[in-house]
Amino acid sequence: METSLEATTDRAADLQRFIDRTRQVTRLTELTPEIVHEFIDKIVVSKPDKTDGKRHQRVDIHYNTIGLWCAPPPEEMEKLFQEYLAGRRKKTA
Repeated sequence: METSLEATTDRAADLQRFIDRTRQVTRLTELTPEIVHEFIDKIVVSKPDKTDGKRHQRVDIHYNTIGLWCAPPPEEMEKLFQEYLAGRRKKTA
């Protein structure tokens, strides 16, 4: 149980460090090597796969302190973005 608690505490501390790092950068206009080294631990590019005549290639980005984060599917990402925009409109109206 102590091991589990320590692992959770370490993970929370890592996440807080990641949040602190991201607050240092507000609007990125370009991806510089310094930013890549600060936030990304490694990038894994899988071999291409051809499905239905289209070439697909998986790219996994492992972020420092939080590990691999899987983005939601495009449909869910669009829904979340629309909800975000709706929330911003309410605040400015």
